[in-house]
Amino acid sequence: MVALKSSGLATCFSRVAELGPGDSFGIGLSAVLTGVDEYNAFDAKSHAVAEKNGEILEELIGLFQQREPIPDSDEFPQVSPQLEQYEFPSDILTDDILKAALHPNRLADVRQALEHEESGNIRIRYVAPWDDSSLLELESIDLVFSQAVMEHVENVPGSYQALYAWLKSGGIMSHQIDYKSHGLARDWNGHWTISDLQWKIIKGNRPYLINRHPHSAHVAMMKEAGFQIVGENKIQLPPLSRAALDHRYLDLSDGDLETSGATLQAVKPGR
Repeated sequence: MVALKSSGLATCFSRVAELGPGDSFGIGLSAVLTGVDEYNAFDAKSHAVAEKNGEILEELIGLFQQREPIPDSDEFPQVSPQLEQYEFPSDILTDDILKAALHPNRLADVRQALEHEESGNIRIRYVAPWDDSSLLELESIDLVFSQAVMEHVENVPGSYQALYAWLKSGGIMSHQIDYKSHGLARDWNGHWTISDLQWKIIKGNRPYLINRHPHSAHVAMMKEAGFQIVGENKIQLPPLSRAALDHRYLDLSDGDLETSGATLQAVKPGR
């Protein structure tokens, strides 16, 4: 929410969706505890553990009730994007907003929805595996987001097109994308030195690995889907020698060669 506000975007939503939450609904449950009524979680395969997410929910309730500061880079050094300040965002989550969002009756509905998908006005839905964009109504979502997911997606253009279809006019998309080699090469950007044949062998029978798309490719695919980029926070590391690149990646820009990750925020333009 703080990162969205810093880009001049809305921070109040009713229906949100997350791609690739893994075994933790932490971000989505935080959204519900700040006023979101419907959280949809979609993953390529099933990871979520109900008991774990129940424990996460109770911990988050305490953090919001106590107005605890946002965890910083000392506590979670790998989390991106970095924020300008980590104090509890009382300017966004006012006492009135939290009083309503954390009302005991609403919290009871949240707990029930986490177990049974729906209770009162609250809906928490988990779909895995997910491969069907028709699972959500067209133009029904206010915000869609992911953390270190889009670098694993095989059909990136199709995914951005599906997200565009889901979002309402003026809806927001936010993705933190990790462009590094994920330990598949010695250097953070060594995956761009590997030939397609070698990469096919490395991937083997796994349904997905990393797609090796650089930063500019994601930006271009978002724009092709119809999005307007409104926020771009890049993480940069020393680049490889261009001579080390596989021929497929010789045309990478200097910017792509040193961009190891980014948070991209985009909106679906209003009519």
